[in-house]
Amino acid sequence: MPRPTLRPSRRRWVAVAALALVATLTACTSQSSGGGGAGGDASTLQLQFPGAPISLNPALGGNGGSSVFTMLAYDPLIYLSGDGDLVPDLATSWDYVGEGNTVFELQLRDDVTFSDGSPMDADAVVASMEYFLQAGGSLAGQVGDVQSVEATDESTVRVTYGRPNPDAASTMTQYFGLGVVIGPAGLADPDSLLNASQGTGQYTYDAGSSVTGDRYTYQRNDGYWNPDAQQYDTVVVRVIGDPNAVLSAAQTGQLDVAEGDTSTLSLAQDAGLGVVTAPFFNWSLVLADRAGTINPALADERVRRAMGYALDRDSIAGALGPDTFAPSTQVILPDLDGYVDDDAAGYDFDLDEAKQLMAEAGYADGFSMTLLTQPVLDPNTAISQAVASALGEIGITVDLQVESTGVPAFIQAGTSDRYEALMWPSAGADMAQVTNQILAPGTVFNPFDSTDPQVQDLLGQAFAATGQQRTDLYEQANERLEQLAWVVPVISTQNIYYVAEDITGVTASVQNPNPMPVAPEADLAWRPAS
Repeated sequence: MPRPTLRPSRRRWVAVAALALVATLTACTSQSSGGGGAGGDASTLQLQFPGAPISLNPALGGNGGSSVFTMLAYDPLIYLSGDGDLVPDLATSWDYVGEGNTVFELQLRDDVTFSDGSPMDADAVVASMEYFLQAGGSLAGQVGDVQSVEATDESTVRVTYGRPNPDAASTMTQYFGLGVVIGPAGLADPDSLLNASQGTGQYTYDAGSSVTGDRYTYQRNDGYWNPDAQQYDTVVVRVIGDPNAVLSAAQTGQLDVAEGDTSTLSLAQDAGLGVVTAPFFNWSLVLADRAGTINPALADERVRRAMGYALDRDSIAGALGPDTFAPSTQVILPDLDGYVDDDAAGYDFDLDEAKQLMAEAGYADGFSMTLLTQPVLDPNTAISQAVASALGEIGITVDLQVESTGVPAFIQAGTSDRYEALMWPSAGADMAQVTNQILAPGTVFNPFDSTDPQVQDLLGQAFAATGQQRTDLYEQANERLEQLAWVVPVISTQNIYYVAEDITGVTASVQNPNPMPVAPEADLAWRPAS
């Protein structure tokens, strides 16, 4: 099913990247593990997140794993399961009206109320959506070119887009805010949402039992529309950033589900914790200066492609950790719509080809290049150093510039037009999501605002298409991006969860690497194994 057309502005994308990635976007799973209540209390679920919530107001909050702070108290219109399936939640069905993917309609569930007892109907959903679009949150730029939202009757909502959006349904899930419905009382007083929730969700936020920046407590909503899906009386999200402290809390039963880390993975396995993973970040060498404004060599496509062939991705992944790193040869990860399942696609390691391309471009003796990186998402800049070493084999001397003051400072530097190349990861569930990251002007992927008519034409056709036609167009756009070598993929990394043995239902996939503990159906929720 479709996923979002993302065209964020420079300001919005910088905000999304800084906020979501500083929090490091919680871990994800590819299989089930077992569970039920830290410290022996089966009525309480204890979770961990590495940072405080961006906001408890869903219209201003973050996405990825940080969605847990709002998902516990607010239902989305459509639920994205850990396996990547779109499941009815507040909406029971949805589809496009007509052709071209510009008009999208949802049918709402009957007899649902907000936590204060007021009814959830089409007018309430429209008001929530309109508030989200104008509230100034960082996710508003990720939901497509919304032109209007209207209630066509008391149970039908219609969203109209200014240009094709093949991923409208995904923008209505728990991760994007547009479909996370806030009740009228909350809309009337948005500041109240920081201390009390006004949603239809399984839990309500308990400010009195919470400590800002330390723990956030949620109590069972007795008015929830499907009580069979509620698995716990209380859910607590603890803020713990240090990987060793996370491991200790998981080992001693203080946490049921926690974000893992490559540095503690083997210890967690030795301790008998459930460990489940799924691919998430796709790390790339971003060759931003495609016109050669700073570094003339990068204006030559042959030079950029040479860098793609110069990287021994198997060796890099093996050295960094084969359990959590994998070679990446395309801008999109395997098993996602747009990935080209062909041995001839993507970049193989071919040092001879790389050297020949350098010679043909007139750079047989190489050149110097500055590469901007940071040590937060790339700890100890290990990935960046591996890439710099590999490029040295074809004569490219890399000056590694490390922005150590944090991800926001890195993004500010990366979008300043002062650096010809950067190391940065992308993430997305199909070519629409990925390309709207790596092609969006004014971002760390495209600070010089490069455009390619062929790519834009292919994506424009794909966004208005469906089924196999869309997949074929996505694959053609992928192949064109490989030829351009604006973004050279290197390796993908795994998100990791540590799961107590008495918790079950923790599942995820490459389509959803940030699953949530609650679900509209009991068999999709995290729950006690017994």
